[in-house]
Amino acid sequence: MLGILAKRPADILLSGECRRYLALSRWRNGDRYLRIHEDLDAGVMPGAVEHNRKELEKDDFGSYTRTVRLINPLTSLDPIYGHAPKMKVLSIGPRTEMEILHLVAVGFHPANISALDLISASPLIDTGDMHNLPYGDCSFNVVISSWVLGYSSDPQRAIDEMVRVCAHKGIIAIGLTFEPGYGRGVVADNPADDEIVGSMYGSVEEIKTLVGDKLDLIYFQQQPESDDQKGPVMLIARIKHD
Repeated sequence: MLGILAKRPADILLSGECRRYLALSRWRNGDRYLRIHEDLDAGVMPGAVEHNRKELEKDDFGSYTRTVRLINPLTSLDPIYGHAPKMKVLSIGPRTEMEILHLVAVGFHPANISALDLISASPLIDTGDMHNLPYGDCSFNVVISSWVLGYSSDPQRAIDEMVRVCAHKGIIAIGLTFEPGYGRGVVADNPADDEIVGSMYGSVEEIKTLVGDKLDLIYFQQQPESDDQKGPVMLIARIKHD
């Protein structure tokens, strides 16, 4: 077993608990510095930065399972399977290193992974705003937005930015949770101190509408079976730039 891991050390990161342990260890034993993005777009929901800071300082890093549901189907796609090491990928809103470590585990080269969040506790995560991404047009082959769109009261601009930095024939992967009772579209409400709901969508069709005519091909989609059912809404699609 040790010989196998010596040849392919990244395989240990296929374990979610190992990713969580490593990310937590680097946080607890490192400088424990926090960098916060100050120039917030109007689309960032009030309280989003403080909410994420509190989540980090709970010192448990929460669950790693939600992003697994998006990354696993993404990496099974033919354009990515076997080609990941050469592809440039952007992770939007990872909060911790766990999502980055997962991307390494499934084959993306660390040097080709960029990550951005409003708040960063890692040198691997840039500080920035998804409504105004600090990257050039067509910079990435893959853009991942895992459960962050709900923090935006301007989801159209957020998705426009994801599409802008995605290369022609590149792939965007968007995941969020639909919560019946919060409304649909731009909600812009903080129902509780620990809840921030800027936007809410219950169907893939709503996300497709936001992507608009830049959507070229749908690889994967998932949504709740009914409007009164809580569940994930996920879209993985190819982007075109004419």
